[in-house]
Amino acid sequence: MASSVRWGETVLRGIVRGHPSLVYKDRPRSIIAALTESRRWADRPFIRHGSKVVSFAEHERMVRQFAHFLRATGVTSGDRVGIFAANSPEWVAMFFAILEVGGIVVPCNGWWSAEEMANGCRTVSPVLVITDEKRADRVPAGVRHLQLPHANDDLPLEHLTLRSQAVEQADENAPAVILFTAGTTDFPKGALLSHRALVANLQNLLVVSRKLPHQIPDDNPPSVALVGLPLFHIGAIQLILFPLMTGSEIVFLDGRFDAGTVLPLIESHAVTMFSGVPTMMERLLAHENIAHHDLTSLRTVVLGGSPVDDALLARIRGAFPATSRGVGQTYGLTEAGGVVSTGVGSDIAQHPGSSGRLAPVVEIKVEHPDASGNGELLVRSPSGMDGYWGLAGDDTVDHEGWIRTGDLGHVDSERFLYVSGRAKDVIIRGGENVAAARVESVLREHHAVSEVAVIGLPDSDLGEIVAAVIQCTPSDQPMVAELEQFAAHRLAHFSVPSRWWIRHEPLPVNDSGKILKRQLLAEWLVEEADEVTLSPAVAESGHVPKR
Repeated sequence: MASSVRWGETVLRGIVRGHPSLVYKDRPRSIIAALTESRRWADRPFIRHGSKVVSFAEHERMVRQFAHFLRATGVTSGDRVGIFAANSPEWVAMFFAILEVGGIVVPCNGWWSAEEMANGCRTVSPVLVITDEKRADRVPAGVRHLQLPHANDDLPLEHLTLRSQAVEQADENAPAVILFTAGTTDFPKGALLSHRALVANLQNLLVVSRKLPHQIPDDNPPSVALVGLPLFHIGAIQLILFPLMTGSEIVFLDGRFDAGTVLPLIESHAVTMFSGVPTMMERLLAHENIAHHDLTSLRTVVLGGSPVDDALLARIRGAFPATSRGVGQTYGLTEAGGVVSTGVGSDIAQHPGSSGRLAPVVEIKVEHPDASGNGELLVRSPSGMDGYWGLAGDDTVDHEGWIRTGDLGHVDSERFLYVSGRAKDVIIRGGENVAAARVESVLREHHAVSEVAVIGLPDSDLGEIVAAVIQCTPSDQPMVAELEQFAAHRLAHFSVPSRWWIRHEPLPVNDSGKILKRQLLAEWLVEEADEVTLSPAVAESGHVPKR
């Protein structure tokens, strides 16, 4: 049976953190409500990971056990607890266990270098980091860390009941999650999302898909969603929350995304829904074995994380005929708490170039529009962040609750969003945000680098790749391997430049001294045929070509 907590679709104008905002009239005050809702589906499978299958009831049992584990280690209300581990059923249970004891979940990017992990710990000062064996040595000295536990069927459950009775009386503005995002400068920043934010984002998805609890019968057939995103992304957290409400099943990959592994998973588990970044879908469509698998179960494909062109959507419909009415895309960002706009099927087909319709409680303001109506997009909704943890005075969120996205676009009269570009200096490589300024600051520390500009080059597979333009000191000529190794010690693998342009002349600048990155990008693309980047022969020699 469903809980007594109301999840409604009526929208009204309310007050959030002292400023006006659209809100749902009927809503729970804690995301724990989603966990109690899952009791309706107790015997259904919730997570499949390799050979392991965890039901909703078993998941709740794990949450109770892990909450007991956290209390025994001294975690109390308001404590920050990091999770630095690969996707697994235990990761999901630990997420809820931290919330259950009143803590704040800090999902750490599993690809961080030791230096980036140290910055994350300095930023949020976790009382504890839960890690797996592979990542334990990247946790900085002095930060308490423990191995992610496994469920223990012998652990007694007395006094381990969940706070289901307290959900309606909870403080919805209490901090729930700190999610790190690349932002536009230096190290990643931690966006603080409250219980209110997580609930509002989930409720948006339920309303748009018409999956509110009272709209779903008890015998509703479950969908099966493939989760290819790492759980330190807001998009992946959405995917683990949604099934709790609908009784659906999720399938975790065993390791990183690989098209050759994903295609048989779709077939063997009869996956009905795929959500990921465009790069993942490009790799599935291009795989040599795609025609050898029965993929007729796949009905819905929703892409986000980076721009999606209409040609890719058409290719998806051609490759997966059952998705003819279920192909779409979303636009969202961590700072906005998840989905800003979404659309599938006819909505996207009838509004080519759009990223779907704004979610019901989302408002958009276009600042300084140009002649075509495009300007910087500012977003306001109850799912928005309450600021970056530890960054007092940051102006990403203004006094009226508007969040600067750094993206350019406009909204039409039907509330369909069109994103035309980015105002902020961020490269989106395969769905991962890379702050160019952070990569530049690392490369400047190399003894041979005088100036550096990091830009995004178009790539048919990843959308963009990280490329570095470097002015070397006259007496030094570094090798590619040396530069890559230098960067890899300090940066996550996806932030290390994969294309290099070494020059001895100064980089072009404007009147204020800022490097003209657009000019560099245009020159690079024009002269790419002249092998500005590495040829196989040059790569073998280890030297960086000069222009």
